[in-house]
Amino acid sequence: MKKTLIALAVLGAAAGVAHAQSNVTIYGVVDTGYIKETGRDIRMGENINNRIGFRGSEDLGGGLKATFELEKRFDLFDGSAGNTNTAGYKASWGGANSGVDWDGAANVGLAGEWGRVRFGRVNELTTETIRKFDPFYQYGVGSMLLSSQRSARINNTARYDSPKWSGFSFGLSYSLGQNTKRGGAAYGVNWDNDGYAVNLSYDNGPVMLTGNWSRVADSDNSSVWNLGAAYKFGPARVSLLYERTRDKGFKLGTANTATNNIFGAHDGRQNTWLLGLEWDIGPGQLDASAQYARVRPDSVQRSSLYKYALGYTYNLSKRTSAYAQVAYTKFDDKGVGAALTGIPGRESMTGFQVGMTHKF
Repeated sequence: MKKTLIALAVLGAAAGVAHAQSNVTIYGVVDTGYIKETGRDIRMGENINNRIGFRGSEDLGGGLKATFELEKRFDLFDGSAGNTNTAGYKASWGGANSGVDWDGAANVGLAGEWGRVRFGRVNELTTETIRKFDPFYQYGVGSMLLSSQRSARINNTARYDSPKWSGFSFGLSYSLGQNTKRGGAAYGVNWDNDGYAVNLSYDNGPVMLTGNWSRVADSDNSSVWNLGAAYKFGPARVSLLYERTRDKGFKLGTANTATNNIFGAHDGRQNTWLLGLEWDIGPGQLDASAQYARVRPDSVQRSSLYKYALGYTYNLSKRTSAYAQVAYTKFDDKGVGAALTGIPGRESMTGFQVGMTHKF
């Protein structure tokens, strides 16, 4: 009996040590509401993407940690995988549910005083950093006009993030191309390029700055670069961003057919400017933005887009909030309007959205 008690005590102590060295956090977001847009029936949809995730680390000693993250995203209103029903989540040129089981992060890595490195499926640097300068964080009907090469997360990637030095930090990523379209005869080019990205950021006091360049894998060397700046004073923050996209008509190894409807020459350009405002008012935050985008589908044709958005998030608690947004978009070209909205002949779009969010 005494030996049994001693054995149990030893096992308990060992378990306590193991628990002290490693930890796992379960986190998530549940969000749903109603969305009404011009030319569409009212529907249920989310603002912040619904998700459940597992994040953990293990102390390896000497200041080194092993890390992992697994995140699954879903539509709360019907339980389906992905995030298919929110305008802000969709790629600007007609993107849809990715069909990936772990649509969020799915990676393992190492972290220490030197920074952090992750391998697997990770957030794309340029998307993760520039969205901080959109008051709507690229969510909901108020989201910034998204690039046709936007990839919220990328696969087969090694990503490094540096520590901060007096507010400065940088990130690098490298993604393997999957040779899915090598030597395609349709356009006589190789579309299986590897992907690269670099970020340089500054975040210290009231000032926040970022600069990014990325080339998405398997996109026929399509690329995006952007710049963002923000200044916070009192309860308010103003932001300004610029993004330039070169789209050759392919994304992630697949012909971007919605893009091809506009970029017939497969070398289209998109330039986007955004001026944003965030203002803490009462127990919540007012968000507003004014945007302008110029699309060049080919060497001759050019088209302009204008978007204005206003929203308010009311914090019911630290974890629960209610929100309302309204946005108006004007298209100079009906073809561009149709590609962006999925509705033929569309010259403008007005969207309304209300709902609530709980984070855990």
